[in-house]
Amino acid sequence: MTDHFQPDARIDLHARSPEAALAQLAYAVESGRYTGRALEVVHGQGSGALREKVRAWGRQSRHVKRVWEGENYFLPGGSGVTIFFL
Repeated sequence: MTDHFQPDARIDLHARSPEAALAQLAYAVESGRYTGRALEVVHGQGSGALREKVRAWGRQSRHVKRVWEGENYFLPGGSGVTIFFL
């Protein structure tokens, strides 16, 4: 049996413009809406533009302690997900 990482919460940013997605993400993280340790951010694969903006935002946020890129940790969803440790 394989153990899978389970985040404490999840936010789905599919079908949003980069500006709307980052605004939703900032509100969710900075408002303390997610009080758990790990937040799964689902941004999809697409062209990669939203993925890179989300990850860059996480790296500069004072609320995000660590960023896991899904493809590097073999997470379900691969490069379409990012985990933020808060």
